[in-house]
Amino acid sequence: MIVIGIVGSPAGGKSTVAKQLEALGATWINADQLAREVLERGAIQNRLLDHFGADIAGKSGQVDRAKLAAVVFGDDDSSRRALTYLEGLIHPETRRLIELRLDKALQSGASKSASLAQPIVVLDVPLLFEVGWDRCCDQVWCVDADPAVRLQRAAERGWNEGELHRRESNQLKIEEKRRLSNVVIENNGTLDKLHETVTQLWRSIESDATATTDDRHCQP
Repeated sequence: MIVIGIVGSPAGGKSTVAKQLEALGATWINADQLAREVLERGAIQNRLLDHFGADIAGKSGQVDRAKLAAVVFGDDDSSRRALTYLEGLIHPETRRLIELRLDKALQSGASKSASLAQPIVVLDVPLLFEVGWDRCCDQVWCVDADPAVRLQRAAERGWNEGELHRRESNQLKIEEKRRLSNVVIENNGTLDKLHETVTQLWRSIESDATATTDDRHCQP
């Protein structure tokens, strides 16, 4: 099994890269999606509402993710305490789900692509270096873009400049992510250009995905 970690700046395009790798035959483990699944559990919803109050509730009475983000993403002490509480609630179960999916891919020993002799897994974890998931990776790819480009993409998601900054402030600096990564993808061009770059990188690892015995126990 070959594990590729994906990191990058918010709105830099790492999910787009992960989606293309999945289309090429990789197994995509999306930590954000798993965290959302954990967040939607009734017991977790109740604990968050008890802790933060009705201010984070939407019209349905459930946690509104945008309102929750406004509480936990920030530079002040209150936001940092709120984020610490949220991470303590969500991260352990998310970590367990990631481990289960990695073990499943390892135990299957099969690739989704006929051209590969063993599985390639994309580990898409926003705090990959901070939590230590990089120790499970054979390669780490960093997807980055110029600030003006990322701001434009963020606006398409409904984020303003302040929201983008809040999300950046709670992650490792992009300069450090770039330094620690094996591959840096500059995503300032068109989608076609990005796909071309990812396809070339994919071809470069296909030859490494030969049948081998992988006895790693991947845990950060």
